[in-house]
Amino acid sequence: MQQIWLKQDEANRDLIIYMLGWAASPNAIQHIDTPGYDVLACCNYTALSPLRAENFARYRHIYLFAWSFGIWVAEQCCTELPLHRAIALNGTPYPVHPEWGMRLRVVLRSMRAMAKSGANNPFAEDAAEGRYMPTGPYPDRSAAEKVDELMYLAGAAEQSSTAHLHWHKAYIADKDEIFPPARMWAYWQTVGLGTGFDSWHYPFANPAIVLDELQS
Repeated sequence: MQQIWLKQDEANRDLIIYMLGWAASPNAIQHIDTPGYDVLACCNYTALSPLRAENFARYRHIYLFAWSFGIWVAEQCCTELPLHRAIALNGTPYPVHPEWGMRLRVVLRSMRAMAKSGANNPFAEDAAEGRYMPTGPYPDRSAAEKVDELMYLAGAAEQSSTAHLHWHKAYIADKDEIFPPARMWAYWQTVGLGTGFDSWHYPFANPAIVLDELQS
């Protein structure tokens, strides 16, 4: 699990933590400008590293934005943190589940096929609609590495998935092609949450999804 500080300034009293999804890098959120906040992005999950409260004690408020498989990772790694707001985006705490989980077999089959062909993008390359993650300065990983990451996440989540965190809001994209919207609604309504929005699986094309929550 990589922990990449995109911004650190002793003058900043508030922190944003992004638990990004499988196959993601900080390129996914680098375009979101949040003056006055330190920013930590977590990704590349082939092992987990719990975030210890003492390492974040100086912050007044901690905001968590967890996307897709990052929701499950947050449930494992953020339980010690005094979260001011925890926002789930396009996923559930139960990603390997017959009613609440994603189509892992479909995604893994696609990734294996791309690894054999030498392709590297887990989704199609068409950023015009804000559908896919943008490119940026952070290096991509090979398709084989992404398959390994998905296999680790799927195996670990299947073995142990428990909801620990108090989530303040759960966004559900109506055009999500990875995490079926009906399954997300089925889970989040059990805990009284669920906010629909017009998007694909990648939720950060419009920075307002983050900026509006910082004003809440």
